Amino acid sequence: MIRKFLFAAACGLSLFAVAAIAGNDDDDTEHMKHMNMEHMKMSPKMSDTRQEVDLPSPMRTHMLSHMRGHAEAIAEILAALAKGDGAAAAKIADARLSMASPGAAACKPNAKSGEFGEMPAMMASHMPDEMRALGLTMHEQASKFAQEAAKIGPGGDMRPALAELSQVVQACNACHAAYRLD
Repeated sequence: MIRKFLFAAACGLSLFAVAAIAGNDDDDTEHMKHMNMEHMKMSPKMSDTRQEVDLPSPMRTHMLSHMRGHAEAIAEILAALAKGDGAAAAKIADARLSMASPGAAACKPNAKSGEFGEMPAMMASHMPDEMRALGLTMHEQASKFAQEAAKIGPGGDMRPALAELSQVVQACNACHAAYRLD
Protein backbone atom coordinates (compact mmCIF):
# COMPACT_ATOMS: atom_id res chain seq x y z
CA MET A 1 0.00 0.00 0.00
CA ILE A 2 2.76 2.44 0.96
CA ARG A 3 4.76 1.50 -2.14
CA LYS A 4 1.77 2.15 -4.38
CA PHE A 5 1.28 5.53 -2.70
CA LEU A 6 4.95 6.45 -3.07
CA PHE A 7 4.94 5.36 -6.70
CA ALA A 8 1.81 7.42 -7.36
CA ALA A 9 3.33 10.42 -5.57
CA ALA A 10 6.57 10.19 -7.56
CA CYS A 11 4.64 9.83 -10.81
CA GLY A 12 2.39 12.72 -9.90
CA LEU A 13 5.35 14.98 -9.17
CA SER A 14 6.97 13.97 -12.44
CA LEU A 15 3.77 14.56 -14.40
CA PHE A 16 3.27 17.89 -12.70
CA ALA A 17 6.78 18.99 -13.68
CA VAL A 18 6.31 17.80 -17.26
CA ALA A 19 2.93 19.52 -17.49
CA ALA A 20 4.38 22.73 -16.10
CA ILE A 21 7.23 22.69 -18.60
CA ALA A 22 5.22 21.49 -21.59
CA GLY A 23 2.20 23.61 -20.77
CA ASN A 24 3.86 26.97 -21.26
CA ASP A 25 2.19 27.35 -24.67
CA ASP A 26 -1.05 25.74 -23.60
CA ASP A 27 -4.28 27.73 -23.36
CA ASP A 28 -4.96 26.06 -20.00
CA THR A 29 -1.74 27.50 -18.59
CA GLU A 30 -2.75 30.97 -19.73
CA HIS A 31 -6.19 30.41 -18.23
CA MET A 32 -4.62 29.44 -14.89
CA LYS A 33 -2.38 32.51 -14.94
CA HIS A 34 -5.45 34.64 -15.62
CA MET A 35 -7.37 32.94 -12.80
CA ASN A 36 -4.50 33.55 -10.39
CA MET A 37 -4.36 37.21 -11.40
CA GLU A 38 -8.12 37.50 -10.93
CA HIS A 39 -7.81 35.90 -7.51
CA MET A 40 -5.17 38.43 -6.53
CA LYS A 41 -7.45 41.27 -7.70
CA MET A 42 -10.33 39.90 -5.66
CA SER A 43 -8.14 39.54 -2.57
CA PRO A 44 -6.35 42.88 -2.19
CA LYS A 45 -5.50 42.10 1.44
CA MET A 46 -3.40 39.17 0.31
CA SER A 47 0.20 40.21 0.15
CA ASP A 48 3.52 38.49 0.40
CA THR A 49 4.47 38.91 4.04
CA ARG A 50 7.60 36.79 3.81
CA GLN A 51 10.86 38.44 4.79
CA GLU A 52 12.87 39.45 1.76
CA VAL A 53 16.44 38.17 1.78
CA ASP A 54 18.61 40.42 -0.31
CA LEU A 55 21.52 38.45 -1.71
CA PRO A 56 24.06 39.59 -4.27
CA SER A 57 23.27 38.09 -7.66
CA PRO A 58 25.86 35.24 -7.64
CA MET A 59 24.73 34.16 -4.17
CA ARG A 60 21.07 34.33 -5.14
CA THR A 61 21.74 32.18 -8.20
CA HIS A 62 23.75 29.73 -6.09
CA MET A 63 21.04 29.47 -3.42
CA LEU A 64 18.22 29.01 -5.94
CA SER A 65 20.25 26.30 -7.66
CA HIS A 66 20.69 24.49 -4.35
CA MET A 67 16.98 24.72 -3.55
CA ARG A 68 16.05 23.32 -6.97
CA GLY A 69 18.56 20.55 -6.36
CA HIS A 70 16.93 19.81 -3.01
CA ALA A 71 13.50 19.48 -4.66
CA GLU A 72 14.98 17.20 -7.33
CA ALA A 73 16.65 15.07 -4.65
CA ILE A 74 13.34 14.63 -2.81
CA ALA A 75 11.68 13.54 -6.05
CA GLU A 76 14.49 11.01 -6.64
CA ILE A 77 14.17 9.79 -3.03
CA LEU A 78 10.44 9.24 -3.51
CA ALA A 79 11.12 7.30 -6.70
CA ALA A 80 13.68 5.10 -4.91
CA LEU A 81 11.27 4.48 -2.05
CA ALA A 82 8.51 3.62 -4.52
CA LYS A 83 10.80 0.85 -5.78
CA GLY A 84 11.42 -0.28 -2.20
CA ASP A 85 15.08 0.76 -2.42
CA GLY A 86 15.84 2.33 0.95
CA ALA A 87 19.58 2.10 0.35
CA ALA A 88 19.33 4.22 -2.80
CA ALA A 89 17.09 6.74 -1.04
CA ALA A 90 19.59 6.96 1.82
CA LYS A 91 22.48 7.46 -0.60
CA ILE A 92 20.66 10.33 -2.36
CA ALA A 93 19.81 11.99 0.94
CA ASP A 94 23.37 11.64 2.24
CA ALA A 95 24.95 13.07 -0.89
CA ARG A 96 22.51 15.89 -1.62
CA LEU A 97 20.57 16.85 1.51
CA SER A 98 22.31 15.67 4.68
CA MET A 99 24.60 17.55 7.02
CA ALA A 100 27.52 16.22 4.98
CA SER A 101 26.16 17.61 1.70
CA PRO A 102 27.58 20.74 0.06
CA GLY A 103 24.28 22.59 0.54
CA ALA A 104 24.51 22.28 4.33
CA ALA A 105 27.74 24.27 4.57
CA ALA A 106 26.09 27.72 4.58
CA CYS A 107 23.52 26.66 7.19
CA LYS A 108 26.02 25.51 9.78
CA PRO A 109 26.61 27.88 12.69
CA ASN A 110 29.75 29.95 12.20
CA ALA A 111 30.08 28.78 8.59
CA LYS A 112 33.64 29.20 7.42
CA SER A 113 35.34 28.91 4.09
CA GLY A 114 36.53 25.40 3.55
CA GLU A 115 36.15 22.36 1.36
CA PHE A 116 33.18 23.93 -0.45
CA GLY A 117 34.96 27.20 -1.18
CA GLU A 118 34.11 30.75 -0.11
CA MET A 119 30.45 30.81 -1.15
CA PRO A 120 28.93 29.07 1.92
CA ALA A 121 30.54 31.51 4.36
CA MET A 122 29.51 34.50 2.23
CA MET A 123 25.95 33.18 1.95
CA ALA A 124 25.78 32.57 5.69
CA SER A 125 26.75 36.17 6.35
CA HIS A 126 23.76 37.38 4.28
CA MET A 127 21.11 34.99 5.61
CA PRO A 128 19.01 35.86 8.65
CA ASP A 129 19.90 33.62 11.60
CA GLU A 130 16.40 32.12 11.66
CA MET A 131 16.65 31.23 7.96
CA ARG A 132 19.96 29.50 8.55
CA ALA A 133 18.42 27.65 11.50
CA LEU A 134 15.56 26.38 9.30
CA GLY A 135 18.07 25.25 6.68
CA LEU A 136 20.12 23.52 9.35
CA THR A 137 17.00 21.74 10.60
CA MET A 138 16.25 20.51 7.08
CA HIS A 139 19.77 19.14 6.65
CA GLU A 140 19.69 17.50 10.11
CA GLN A 141 16.35 15.87 9.30
CA ALA A 142 17.74 14.67 5.98
CA SER A 143 20.58 12.97 7.87
CA LYS A 144 18.01 11.29 10.14
CA PHE A 145 16.00 10.25 7.10
CA ALA A 146 19.09 8.71 5.50
CA GLN A 147 19.72 6.65 8.64
CA GLU A 148 16.12 5.38 8.68
CA ALA A 149 16.01 4.72 4.94
CA ALA A 150 19.22 2.68 5.14
CA LYS A 151 17.46 0.32 7.58
CA ILE A 152 14.71 -0.59 5.11
CA GLY A 153 15.14 -4.17 3.99
CA PRO A 154 13.18 -6.02 1.32
CA GLY A 155 9.50 -5.62 2.18
CA GLY A 156 10.50 -3.59 5.24
CA ASP A 157 8.54 -0.94 7.08
CA MET A 158 9.03 2.44 5.43
CA ARG A 159 7.01 4.40 7.96
CA PRO A 160 9.95 5.54 10.15
CA ALA A 161 11.83 6.77 7.07
CA LEU A 162 8.73 8.45 5.67
CA ALA A 163 8.16 10.20 8.99
CA GLU A 164 11.69 11.64 8.80
CA LEU A 165 11.25 12.59 5.13
CA SER A 166 8.07 14.42 6.12
CA GLN A 167 10.13 16.46 8.58
CA VAL A 168 12.57 17.35 5.80
CA VAL A 169 9.75 18.67 3.62
CA GLN A 170 8.16 20.50 6.56
CA ALA A 171 11.45 22.31 7.22
CA CYS A 172 11.62 23.33 3.55
CA ASN A 173 8.03 24.56 3.66
CA ALA A 174 8.63 26.56 6.86
CA CYS A 175 11.58 28.36 5.28
CA HIS A 176 9.74 29.09 2.04
CA ALA A 177 6.75 30.37 4.04
CA ALA A 178 8.95 32.78 6.01
CA TYR A 179 11.51 33.99 3.44
CA ARG A 180 11.76 34.99 -0.21
CA LEU A 181 14.64 35.92 -2.45
CA ASP A 182 14.39 39.02 -4.63
